[in-house]
Amino acid sequence: MRTTILNEKDYYRRVYGGWLGKNIGGTLGAPVEGKKELLQLDFYPVLQDGPLENDDLDLQLVWLHALEQYGPGLTSRELGQEWLEHIFFPFDEYGYALTNLRKGLIAPLTGSFNNPFADCMGSPIRSEIWAMTAPAAPHVAAYYAYQDAVVDHAGGEGVYGEMLFAAIESAIFMEQDRDRLIDIGLSYLPPASRTAKAVQDLLKWHREGKDWIEARSLILEHHGHDNFTDAPQNIAFTLLGWLYGTSFEDAILKAVNCGYDTDCTAATLGAILGMISGPEGLPERWVAPVGDRVVVSPPIKGFPAPADLDELTMRTIRMGKQVLAAWDTGILVHPELETDMNALTAVSSEAVRELWDLDVTADHRLLPSGSLHRTGLELIIDYGSGRPAIARREHKSLVLTLVNHSQIQMHGQLSLEVPPQWACEGSPSFQLNPGESCSFTFQLVSGPDVTSTYELNAVIARTHDHSPWSQMKERFVLVPAAEWTVWGPMGEQGKPASFGGNRIEWEAIYPDSADGVYRATTQVHNPRARELRLLAAANGPVKVRLNGKQVIDCPEPPSFMPAYHRTPESQLVQLLLPEGTHELEVIAERRGEPLLVYLLPVATKVTSEPGSCYYMTDILLYPAD
Repeated sequence: MRTTILNEKDYYRRVYGGWLGKNIGGTLGAPVEGKKELLQLDFYPVLQDGPLENDDLDLQLVWLHALEQYGPGLTSRELGQEWLEHIFFPFDEYGYALTNLRKGLIAPLTGSFNNPFADCMGSPIRSEIWAMTAPAAPHVAAYYAYQDAVVDHAGGEGVYGEMLFAAIESAIFMEQDRDRLIDIGLSYLPPASRTAKAVQDLLKWHREGKDWIEARSLILEHHGHDNFTDAPQNIAFTLLGWLYGTSFEDAILKAVNCGYDTDCTAATLGAILGMISGPEGLPERWVAPVGDRVVVSPPIKGFPAPADLDELTMRTIRMGKQVLAAWDTGILVHPELETDMNALTAVSSEAVRELWDLDVTADHRLLPSGSLHRTGLELIIDYGSGRPAIARREHKSLVLTLVNHSQIQMHGQLSLEVPPQWACEGSPSFQLNPGESCSFTFQLVSGPDVTSTYELNAVIARTHDHSPWSQMKERFVLVPAAEWTVWGPMGEQGKPASFGGNRIEWEAIYPDSADGVYRATTQVHNPRARELRLLAAANGPVKVRLNGKQVIDCPEPPSFMPAYHRTPESQLVQLLLPEGTHELEVIAERRGEPLLVYLLPVATKVTSEPGSCYYMTDILLYPAD
């Protein structure tokens, strides 16, 4: 393999310029985040001593710590652990993924299960760390971006947005032509994805001579979404600023003046332009107000955050050298030799393309636990209908598949350990030649008790020469389904129902559902007295009664928003909920489209420690027997 040189000073200036541009764009866009109208900013709307705190950078500081903690073999599993240890944000997909992680699920289930925000911007904003630690290796950057994004966006457009930006930013180390960079990024996206279509349409409108305001209108007309954080429209706005901007200042202002998720669009574009130009190419009037400080949001905690951009840059480069070596890229960071990147290619690799088709509703475990490469057994867990949720006394099928990636025959027995009072059928033997796989169906019956998490173990007992040899246990969990009694609009007798997540899915019980009033009742089991917020996020009129008292009455719903921290005030109540069991009733009206109603018990906005509005995982919903 030919060695390719990346001069260390070049590496430093692109990384430093990227982080500086990120701070500039985030500080510009954060104060107007969520505004959907065409804006008219011409400078920072809020000035202070240093940059504004922003999750766009916060989370990447945690990922840098993750790389330092776990090394280049980092996967979504370790990143999920970092979420649990260091991130206490409740925002949209962050909140849902954290809830899943706290219950014991792992990626990609944490991002795909019970998550209405998988198409949003929480992951595209986290691309720079992967690009900067995989310079001139976009296939590596895109791989890490995928591992990152599936924790909270699996199966959604947020994954593709992060892969796009990671590939673009990594390629900047060998290519600075804008159009070529965008083409490189697009090669890492499925052409049928909403993100790819939005970018392709934007490029077409730009070639046709549409001005930037008209292009913005067309993006909203063809790819717009009521949720201001939806990824495709905001990714298009980011690239709009790049396509139509005549300078750094003009570009980030055009991106932010499109509105919507402004801190994200301006911060990512600022990073891209800062990486291309280096810090010396950024205007002083934009640099001076933010300086070189790194500001961390209070809910991001428990790890050594860098004090300034120089420390952040040096730590990024230190990990980049390890990543380049671990991936056998042939790229050498050299303190004296000049950069020579002419021989590199940036076309999407087949290995990255395979990520597009992975089943994000199944668990894939390489064995023994902690393995990084497919050289032994792989365990795949298919949770079937309801995904990784189960109600009391429910019959559920789990399909476990073993794949032999080794070069030898493997044989033994596969069994499941289940919670007390549960039943499980099956303990099959297996014999797998190299490259073979075999699937086994286990029939479960859950017990009468409900807890916030049910722990199971897949036990692989290998044999050698017909004798017991070794045993591996792979822990996984099921979560309790929410159990309800539901009524349709025809006034018939109530039917028992269970739903895997927080949405009350009346249409699953009444598939021919018509407009009218629907009802659901259950009991809330609260293990300790506490003040909380009870949310009933709905796309139609909704009422909630607690112990017979009406606590929510929203006859004319605003925009549907099932977020822990920003559900409309008319669809929530804050109250002191005593310890014990409480009667709960939800009444919703369907008006022309399927009902969307999420019932969410969350913490208040003011908590004793930074990190508010988190989901109460120990509050359980099921009626009395």
